[in-house]
Amino acid sequence: MNSRLRAHGGAAATRRARFPALVWSLLLTGIVLGPAPGAQAAPAPAPSPAPPEPTAGAPFGVRAGLYGLTTLTGGHFGYALKAGARIEDSAVIYNQSDEARTFHLYGADVTHATGGGLAPAQEGQKMTAVGAWLKLDSEATVTVQPKSRATVRFSLAVPDGTPPGSYVGSLVTSLRTPAVSGGVNTETRIARIVELRVPGEADLRVSLTALEHRPSGGGEEFTVTVRNTGNVLYTFAGTLNITGGGSPRTVPLTPAGIYVIPGGTATVTGRLTDLPAVGRLEVTAGVTATVPGGAVKTVNSNTVRLSCFPWLMATLAVGVLLSLGLVLFVTRERRRAWRRCRAEERTALRALRRELRAGHRSADDPREAHAGGTGHP
Repeated sequence: MNSRLRAHGGAAATRRARFPALVWSLLLTGIVLGPAPGAQAAPAPAPSPAPPEPTAGAPFGVRAGLYGLTTLTGGHFGYALKAGARIEDSAVIYNQSDEARTFHLYGADVTHATGGGLAPAQEGQKMTAVGAWLKLDSEATVTVQPKSRATVRFSLAVPDGTPPGSYVGSLVTSLRTPAVSGGVNTETRIARIVELRVPGEADLRVSLTALEHRPSGGGEEFTVTVRNTGNVLYTFAGTLNITGGGSPRTVPLTPAGIYVIPGGTATVTGRLTDLPAVGRLEVTAGVTATVPGGAVKTVNSNTVRLSCFPWLMATLAVGVLLSLGLVLFVTRERRRAWRRCRAEERTALRALRRELRAGHRSADDPREAHAGGTGHP
C-alpha cells in the first residue's frame, strides 16, 4: 500500500493507500454499481470542489471529505490507528437532481457475501467492528438542496485492546424515493469503504476445506472453500493442478480476485473437461493469498484421485452379455430336446438308408434271386 500519514506521540493517524474500488450501490428494486464519479482523477493536494457526476444513473454522489489527502483512491476511506485512538473525517453528498433530497447515513460492518466477495451489513443488524466504531457527529438524516452539496462529519474510535489486523467497514448513504401511482418505494444506497489497520504483527493465515468434486456436463466440477484465519485482509487466486492422463495442466478456480476479511470465507470452483477415456488423474487445488502491498502465501488442498473408465459402454456390454446368457439358460432344455430330436431323425435316416442299400443288393445278385425262387423236390 502507499505510504501512510501518521501523527506522532500516539495521536490518531490517517493514511492514503491504494485499495481496489469496492463500491456497493444497492437498490431495493435494483443495483447501482460504480465508484463515485469524479474520483477517478489523480489525487490532488486539496479536495476538488467539483461535484461528481451521477453514478450509473443515481440521483446523487458521495465523496470522501478529504479526498486526495488522507483517503483511499476512488473516494473511499483508509486509516491506520492504534487501539484506543480516534480520527475525524467527513463525507460530501452531492444532490444532482432538481429537487431537495433527504439522505440517511449510517456506519456498517462489511461482511462476507454469499458466493464470495464483500458487502455492507444492513442497517439494523448488530455491528461489532467498524460499523460500531464509526459515529456521525450530527443527525443521521440530512437534507440537501437541488444542485447543491452537504458535508457530514464523522469520527472513528478504535476500542482499547483491539487486536492488530485489518478491519473493513463502510459509510452508507441512502436515498429513499417515495412510491408513485401505487408503485413501490425504491432505496438507492452508496457505500464508501472504510478500511482500518490496527498496527501490529501481521498474521497471514490461509486454510482450505477438503476438495470436493461431482460429475458435471461430461466432466468433473471441483469446489473448495478458502478461510481467512489470520488478522489481515487478503485477496486470492487459485488453480486446479492436474497430473496423469498426459502432460500436467492447470484449470483456474473462479471467481478470481476475491477479498476475504479476517474470519471470512470464500468458495471457488473449477471445471475439468476432456477427461481421458481410460486412465487415472490426480487433482489438487492450489491457492495463493496476497495482502495488498504485503505478504504472499500459497497453500494446497488434499489430492483427489480419479479413475477414468468408459463405465457406460462397459455396463452396456455387460448387460448385453448377461441378457444373452439369460436367454441361453432359459432355452437350454428346448435346445436339448431339439438336438435329441435331430439325433433321432439322423439315426432313423441312416437305418433307412442301410435297409434301402441292402434291398438293392439282393435284387442285383442272381444267385440270391435263384436261391430265393427254388424249392426242394
